[in-house]
Amino acid sequence: MYQWIRRALIPVIVAGTALSGPSLGAEPPAEATAFVNAAAQAGLMEVQAAKLALNASASAAVKTFATRMVADHEKIHAELAAIAKAKQIPVPGTLDADHAKRVTSLRGLTGTSFDTAYAMQMVDDHAKAVELFQANVSQPDGELAAFAGKTLAVLQEHKRLADNLKANLKN
Repeated sequence: MYQWIRRALIPVIVAGTALSGPSLGAEPPAEATAFVNAAAQAGLMEVQAAKLALNASASAAVKTFATRMVADHEKIHAELAAIAKAKQIPVPGTLDADHAKRVTSLRGLTGTSFDTAYAMQMVDDHAKAVELFQANVSQPDGELAAFAGKTLAVLQEHKRLADNLKANLKN
């Protein structure tokens, strides 16, 4: 009798295991991995550039903007990392060469030179981030698509703020 039960349950257990989720060796979809990497790099760069701004700028407007960038992008990064971890997608913890170069380009600048370069970079970076997140609102992964959609509104607001910051620095 036990032999019969054991033989009958093995296919059920195997089928249940196969349906329970991704196996440990399964590769996450390439488009999901690419989005997580690009979004994480953009966010890490925003935080590092903003921290530079907090030290290098004498402008209250730049420091206010930079403070918001640190808070918002750290929160966004934490949410992205949690989603990615659940999907076994690696999240970069350091900047790649291209993003590091953009942050490095701000080092050594001070005063008005720093503020102008930082504002211009924020306009450009947020335009790219908005484009990235818009493209991923229809991401095949529903959870990443929802994250992209929710975060897109924040990034659009950042872009608007960056545009205003840049315009006001010219005056």
